[in-house]
Amino acid sequence: MYRIYSTGIETAAASAILIPILFLYHIFIFHNIKKTAAYILFSLYLAAICFLVGFPNIAGMRIVLSHNFIPLRGMLTDITNSYLNVLLFIPLGIFVPCLWPEYRSMMKTVGLGLMTSLGIEILQIFTFRATDINDVITNVAGTMIGYLIGKLIINRFPQLNWLGCKERELYLLYVTVGVVMFFSQPFIQSVLGNFSL
Repeated sequence: MYRIYSTGIETAAASAILIPILFLYHIFIFHNIKKTAAYILFSLYLAAICFLVGFPNIAGMRIVLSHNFIPLRGMLTDITNSYLNVLLFIPLGIFVPCLWPEYRSMMKTVGLGLMTSLGIEILQIFTFRATDINDVITNVAGTMIGYLIGKLIINRFPQLNWLGCKERELYLLYVTVGVVMFFSQPFIQSVLGNFSL
């Protein structure tokens, strides 16, 4: 419960940087306030993922060669972590097909979940976290579940197509969140640490 609380606080702090950037994007690129609002929610979700998975940052990078490349090894002994990894990626499977028509295909959405998870696991080499193939498996399962939920939402709210979300904007959001979290995370944690004192 503490981890969820602290992630919420850290994500709220990151929003102080991300939201102004996304409003600049709104002025110069997006030109649609509803789309921008959806992108803000998606970006804050990506920021929360960064905090939860231990995304590397400029102040805390170090190489840790802790890994598990054998599928399913140890998964049952840490079943809670497996469930949390599934839950963590369900929103990705919901957001992406709902916002970006190019991702209405299950293969493409699950492929994005796979690439996102692989990217996280590779980046965890530079953090205190272990690189684990089981995390990739559970993240992809979460993306697939989210996709199925997303399809129900799309059928219920076809007006989502009117937002005009473009695939290149998805990549822009990924890069923006990654850069902001890499450079600002130590500052955010420092400020929050001082605030808690």
